Amino acid sequence: MTSFSICCLGCGQEVSPLDSWSRKKGVFWGIEVAETLRWRGWELGKEMIKHLILKNVHEKTQKLSYRCPSTRFFSTVFPQPITLSPGMSLTLPIVFRPTEKKEYEDSICFKKAEGEFSVTLHATLPRPCLSFPAAVQLPVCAVHNVTETTFLVRNTGDLVTVFAWETPSPFCMIPDCGMLNPGAECMVRVVFQPKVAVVYDVAATCWFGGEGKQKRTIQLKALAKYPYLRVSVTGEKYEGVQPGKLQDVLCFGSVPVGTTVEKCVEIFNMSVVDAPCRIERAKDPLLLDHVFSCDMSHGVVPANGKLVLCIRFQPQIVGEHSTDYFTIISAGCLLQTVLKVVGSCKGPLVSLHQHSVDFDWINLGESLVQTLKISNISDVPAYYQFDIDVRGSVFSLDRPCGVLEGITTLALNVTFRPTHPISYHRRVVCLVHHQEPMYVDFFGTCHSDIAKPAILQARHLSWYRTNMVRGLTFYPPDILSVMLKDGKLQMDEKGALMLPPKIPQDKPPKEYFEANSMTEYFYDGVSSDLALFPPHISVSPREYDFGCCVPLHKVEPLPLSVTNHTKGTITVAWTPSHGSAFRVSPEICDIPPLKSSAFRVLFQPTQLNSLYAAELEGFAFYKVLRHYSNIEEDATICPSWCLTVRLRAHTYEAEREHFVPQYILDVPKTFPPVAPNTDTYCSMLLLNTGTSSITFSVNQAACPSVLVKPCSGHIIPGGHQIFFLSTHPVNTVSQQHVLPLQLNSCPGYTKEIALRSCGESLLLLLEGDGNLYFKPVYIGTSSTRMYTIKNCTRLPMVFTWKIHETDRKILSVSPTAGILQPYEAMVSSSSTKVVFCSLQYSYGVFRAQKEHLDLGNVLVGDLQSCSVVLLNDGICSLKYILSVEQLITGPCDPEEFRSDPLALELEHSRGTIPARSKAFVQITVRPVRRLHYTWSIKYAICSPTGERWVFWENHSLPTK
Repeated sequence: MTSFSICCLGCGQEVSPLDSWSRKKGVFWGIEVAETLRWRGWELGKEMIKHLILKNVHEKTQKLSYRCPSTRFFSTVFPQPITLSPGMSLTLPIVFRPTEKKEYEDSICFKKAEGEFSVTLHATLPRPCLSFPAAVQLPVCAVHNVTETTFLVRNTGDLVTVFAWETPSPFCMIPDCGMLNPGAECMVRVVFQPKVAVVYDVAATCWFGGEGKQKRTIQLKALAKYPYLRVSVTGEKYEGVQPGKLQDVLCFGSVPVGTTVEKCVEIFNMSVVDAPCRIERAKDPLLLDHVFSCDMSHGVVPANGKLVLCIRFQPQIVGEHSTDYFTIISAGCLLQTVLKVVGSCKGPLVSLHQHSVDFDWINLGESLVQTLKISNISDVPAYYQFDIDVRGSVFSLDRPCGVLEGITTLALNVTFRPTHPISYHRRVVCLVHHQEPMYVDFFGTCHSDIAKPAILQARHLSWYRTNMVRGLTFYPPDILSVMLKDGKLQMDEKGALMLPPKIPQDKPPKEYFEANSMTEYFYDGVSSDLALFPPHISVSPREYDFGCCVPLHKVEPLPLSVTNHTKGTITVAWTPSHGSAFRVSPEICDIPPLKSSAFRVLFQPTQLNSLYAAELEGFAFYKVLRHYSNIEEDATICPSWCLTVRLRAHTYEAEREHFVPQYILDVPKTFPPVAPNTDTYCSMLLLNTGTSSITFSVNQAACPSVLVKPCSGHIIPGGHQIFFLSTHPVNTVSQQHVLPLQLNSCPGYTKEIALRSCGESLLLLLEGDGNLYFKPVYIGTSSTRMYTIKNCTRLPMVFTWKIHETDRKILSVSPTAGILQPYEAMVSSSSTKVVFCSLQYSYGVFRAQKEHLDLGNVLVGDLQSCSVVLLNDGICSLKYILSVEQLITGPCDPEEFRSDPLALELEHSRGTIPARSKAFVQITVRPVRRLHYTWSIKYAICSPTGERWVFWENHSLPTK
């Protein structure tokens, strides 16, 4: 007798997904059992046993019996009654014996008192099978954007399965092919990139299997929409906005030079889809340096959200108005919005309260202090520097360089400490970073017990400059006095000397006009070969570097030559500087007319491994001016000429390294724009941030196209040096300049300064290559077009529209003139009113589609409506005005209804019909009497000035 094996099943058994699917259980009258038993991976000639478990899930004892499978391929133990107590299980072994390679199916039937149920027995052959959803829904997507979703693909078959996707555009699958082991799964990504805004519902096909390919499809559903972006500029509205295309303007206002200001605009997405966009700057090869910048080149504006776009403005050239354009382009270039950014650069506005400081006269050995006020009326701080070495000059300032804060006035103490009994005059330049230089005249006279020169006063400087223009200052005062006595010279009404006119009608004598400060600064005959006036005294060299002076006691003196270009004997007196390592020998020397004299500059260093720099100062004057008794005419007094020599040296030993300079260099990248063959200037600031002095020198020979002043010198700790640079672009080709700036007399501390310059020729860009087309218009009407012009240079441009005399009656432009800032585009309004010209014009062709309408019978007090179709068959748009006339007839006294209101109402009485188009006008009638109504609807063509021309009428719409 066969026994049954009964066991209790726990819940900790691990089953594969395939076994779980094959052992789906059901409950039949309290008996829980698998609905199907499946055999996979079986082999011929071998038997496979699976166990069928029956469990009593009822609270009562269950009795049942069963029948064996009907085929010989499945078998089990001999049938006998089964009794299961509540919660108990019974395991029934099922044996499968295959004889050939095919699928087998049978069943085992169980019987209870309540009825029968069966369990299917199924032996399957290995086959590929993939499982994935029937459809996927992708998120809403903007046109030319990308969205995606994922779904799971599972291999529910028995074989390793290779798959490949066929996906219609604009969808794609990632991965589009692959291989899955039985029971394995992978995540597939669906990418949606639409090009058109439509609803998508397409099928993607998955091919899988071995030799006999199988396929399954998945439905891909998605919706594409067009994005809509709007740029919003917050803050004040820019006054320069022109009507037309450039409405979005971001104005930075006036920004201090060298500073950075950031402003933001908001890009709003008015659609329900995320909108990618990119930000592009207008491409202009002529623009050498962009003062506007934006870090964001692309981004995504969320649906119904906004994206903040930050733009920075860093101006470099004082007084320059900057304009640039950023284009916000949505994906696929569907929408482009041009953002105009404008700003100007402001700098310091420094001025001296006086152009001269008069020390009158003092005795030798004394000193006198005067006040010089300097003001900055701008809110931009200013770096200033008086170009004078106060350590070795008779004139000194307590604060020769510094920073002048915005809206500030500073009182400087100027000290006059003469060393020789002579008259002194020195014209000192005040350099200001980002501003043209300013000049001030320091002058005074020193007396001793023996020498008492004539006192130099302000009027003498004025007369001297006038006399210099007239070529008379190369003669000493004694010769000029003789010429005055002999009548060879005269004095004008201002007291200056002049040659007597040859005839009464001769040209008036020349007058002195002060030159531009930048021109005066560079055209000194030293930095440049050009000079405003020929020199009276010249010194050579003006700058010198002793180089390395080791050992200290073997320094060779520098030969110094001073040349007298005048026709009188001059005396040169050098200012001694106590404590300086440099001095000149001899200290005082007379030089005959048109001769030269040799001096020696001695350098006597006292310390090794040090830097030395100084400016030597000397004064040359006519020898006859040593005593006031030699002067007969006050107008012949000539001020002294100041001579300067810049010197450098160092005493570093060969094995010792020069100390590292600590500095900040502020230099622009480009020269300000100018027309070709015009000088352009810029300033440069070198700050010494260290605790030791810095010496500097510019190798002018390495870059002859740029003039630099000063070329050499020194900077005290915490101080600064202001340079001015000049170049002369000859054409419109961009030129690169590289200036070597050597610090501390060490080639290893050479900074190469790169600048660019370019001559700017006028270039105006006209929209449409200079062609503007107007649409056809009717005689007496007008047409208006917006027209864009753009300044394509870095220089401001003045423009004026000129219209031929014969065209002024039919053509006008607004504005007729104006200024275009660099790279600025302006939209002008052009209009034409056709009276009779060669432009295309026409008469109106305007009619009703039906000239008669019969509304039939209408009850008194009731309403009836219909549409009148108006046609414009012409080639021009028409502006029209409609009017209605009412006629009432019937068995009634006409006087009774003469004052009745119109019983016909028009939806609108005026409008515009485009060329070759039609318009619908809704009419509503409300009769108030039992009479016959007739209305005539008439129209008139309108001109912009309000004039009307009636071309047809008497279109009657009778109503009964």
